[in-house]
Amino acid sequence: MSKEVLINTGVSISKSVLGAIPYVGSLLSEIFFDYRGRLKQERINSFIEDVQQYLISQVDEQEIDMDHIRSEQFGDLFESIIYKVSQNSQKDKINRFKLILINQMIAPYQTDYSETFLDIVSKINEKQIEILNIYRKVQEGEIINEDSLMERTLLNANHEIKTSDFRTPQYFNLEKDVYMFYVQDLVSKSLLLDDSINRLGTKPYDILEITAFGIEFLRFIEKN
Repeated sequence: MSKEVLINTGVSISKSVLGAIPYVGSLLSEIFFDYRGRLKQERINSFIEDVQQYLISQVDEQEIDMDHIRSEQFGDLFESIIYKVSQNSQKDKINRFKLILINQMIAPYQTDYSETFLDIVSKINEKQIEILNIYRKVQEGEIINEDSLMERTLLNANHEIKTSDFRTPQYFNLEKDVYMFYVQDLVSKSLLLDDSINRLGTKPYDILEITAFGIEFLRFIEKN
């Protein structure tokens, strides 16, 4: 039995099962198979149109790596991105997937973790990517917004000037609980490393560093 036949059979059985549910069965079937199917197709169509417009307005044809686009690797990546776009309604994530796809058309970044990175993109937000970028720039010794990261200052409760660095929620204009959730999530995904353990006078997540995996993730999602 072919894959298409199996899929169609599975859909038919699922529709029958939902239809048998008292009172709401037909409505659930319509929502799940008809409405959801149209919604996903609309997301894909809109995504493809955005990619098309970007390529027309921003990219010279000579920049596109045609050999890579013909490759099996790119085909797998494209299929994965289309699937994730169909499952996602957040504009910032869809835009990120668009940029990843276009970047891979122009300057492919070779990695064994492309599927993992796409999963991470679908699970974190742009603020977390900003936090990750700051930690990378700190590690590389870059200067941000013409100020050294360690020169930013703010007033404490006693109205005294103290140094504020990138390891504080204030630096990112976030509430403490939100910041802690973001960095803990990044640590759980191996993008950041908590280096506070066994250090005198430090609490968990006081000292964070970007990992090699985190740096590779940023290289994958950025314009190369």
